[in-house]
Amino acid sequence: MFAKYLVPILALIIVAPLVVAPVASQAQDTASNQEALLKKEELDQLLAPIALYPDDLLSNVLMASTYPLEVVQAARWIKEPANAKLKGDDLTMALEKQDWEPSVKSLAPFPEVLEMMSAQLEWTQKLGDAVLAQEADVMDQIQHLRDKADEAGNLKSNEKQKVTKKSSDSDGKEYIYIEPASPEIVYVPVYEPTVVYGSWWYPAYPPYYWPPWRGGAFVRGFFWGVGAAIVPPLWGWGRCNWGGRYINVNVNKYNRINVNKPKITSNKWKHNSYHRRGVKYNNNNVRQKYAKSDIRAGQKKRLDYRGHGGKQVLRPDGDRQPGARPKPGERPKAGGDKRPGGPKAGDRRPGDRPGASKRPKPDKRLSTGPKKRPSTAAKKRPSTGPKKRPSSGSRKRKSNQAFSKPRNKSSARRHASRGRSSMGRSRGGGRRGGGGRRGGGRRR
Repeated sequence: MFAKYLVPILALIIVAPLVVAPVASQAQDTASNQEALLKKEELDQLLAPIALYPDDLLSNVLMASTYPLEVVQAARWIKEPANAKLKGDDLTMALEKQDWEPSVKSLAPFPEVLEMMSAQLEWTQKLGDAVLAQEADVMDQIQHLRDKADEAGNLKSNEKQKVTKKSSDSDGKEYIYIEPASPEIVYVPVYEPTVVYGSWWYPAYPPYYWPPWRGGAFVRGFFWGVGAAIVPPLWGWGRCNWGGRYINVNVNKYNRINVNKPKITSNKWKHNSYHRRGVKYNNNNVRQKYAKSDIRAGQKKRLDYRGHGGKQVLRPDGDRQPGARPKPGERPKAGGDKRPGGPKAGDRRPGDRPGASKRPKPDKRLSTGPKKRPSTAAKKRPSTGPKKRPSSGSRKRKSNQAFSKPRNKSSARRHASRGRSSMGRSRGGGRRGGGGRRGGGRRR
């Protein structure tokens, strides 16, 4: 009777954890995603220093923030004296050699912006995570901040920028658009958020603030630096679609910048996880969306953070630390190049492996190159027919060889006589016969 009730109870005990575990796991994932999403006050805090950028520049900053390591590389690259001098078409051609996402390349004409994003790497990654997980919320809060600046009377058209209000075709609502006043020059504003937006409405979340550009001039709450010349191939391909709440892309321009790479066909911007370079996504939904692509990108060319909080990064290409493993195609050639991280040829101690210049010549040692197969024409294969008996002339003749080839007729007669004598003795024995001295010899 007891066994009758025991089996169902045991089954319930075993099955219950299996049912509860997936539910608990789903609840944890949901909670993790909710924690990764930023609240409105956090988004306002994060977006405050860039919400008043011209729309085209702002869209590039939003997209590029999802590729933080490439931003660091570009900021270092543009600082090099030879690259800092590049302008216009020369800059465009030089950027074609760099394996960066088009939004990162398009920031090259604005070195101050790249420098700020690289220096404030934690902010850049946080902004990129928000764009990936909450693109629509980011668009909404940028417009909210622009409304605040407009209400405070600090967002107006001037000789640096053009501010307009237009109704969107997507939802019919009115949005604020900011664009350069000149079709040839872009001025990037730096401003004090607590002045431009008015009294800050979230005291617990004070806004980010960047110091003014070098040589900037203060005008009505804004610091305006030196204008940057527009590089047509890199400008005007990304726009904020305020009504649609996403970033719009000019497909043809994007593909021209992204030369020799897979082409895109959609005018709605999509994150390319290859250019993420293995940097971790902080949102589970985003991570799952790009998981497979992220693994492939990491295997091909993985860069990652070093140090607490990602404040240090691996050096970009061409600035590799000594002893670092070279890329495929960069390995030293046999014969003269030095192996990375190894001692120089002149610094080796006695007994160490000699350098390429001190090694024996190829004729004195085995070649390390691919071995050549022996020529089949040089050697004849052995005949499969009956083997010829060796000539008597090829070996030493001995005086006791009775069956060697005679030289002339008289020699032949002697050989024949010796043969008959030998055969005669072998019948009865004898010294040279079959039995030896004691075997069946001559009769006594």
